[in-house]
Amino acid sequence: MDKKSDPTIEERLYFLEQRENIRELVCDYSVAVDDRDIETIADLFTADGRFAHADGTASMESRDEIVSFYQGRLGSMGATYHFPHSHKIAFTDESNATGIVLAHAELSQEEKTYYTGLRYMDVYRKEESRWRFSERLLKFVFFMPMEEWARDGMAQANRKRFPGEGQLPTDLPETQPTWIAAQQTQT
Repeated sequence: MDKKSDPTIEERLYFLEQRENIRELVCDYSVAVDDRDIETIADLFTADGRFAHADGTASMESRDEIVSFYQGRLGSMGATYHFPHSHKIAFTDESNATGIVLAHAELSQEEKTYYTGLRYMDVYRKEESRWRFSERLLKFVFFMPMEEWARDGMAQANRKRFPGEGQLPTDLPETQPTWIAAQQTQT
């Protein structure tokens, strides 16, 4: 938040508490997905919430669409394990914030273990004294069977292997302006 004067101790404490509440929201999402707790997943998003893949292969524009997506998607998977890592949060005001979550997930699909590295690009909104996702955009670094990843997965150009869809271009880092500039200076 931009302010003309230094924040008071009370303001600083408020935002520290809110930051922790948002981190709990992210953890609650991971646990709810892994536990197939659709009711909790629904409650973590605003009614007008959006959940999407950056490449456009999946886009849900409301809580109801998000619930429907997860009811179908999770039913086709075996065990999953989502774990967020670093989490950067920036507040717009007392009730709105954005975040970037670096994460990994292990997924069981089609009798294989898939491994994924991704960034969640989040928008958070505080409603009824609770933080919720108003937008969650997934950008993949890789998504492939674990044995491929362990062999040479990060060295491959098209590191997304959604089941039944073949090799797909990844979202990160190749689409980042800094990555593109670095590649141009090396040629």
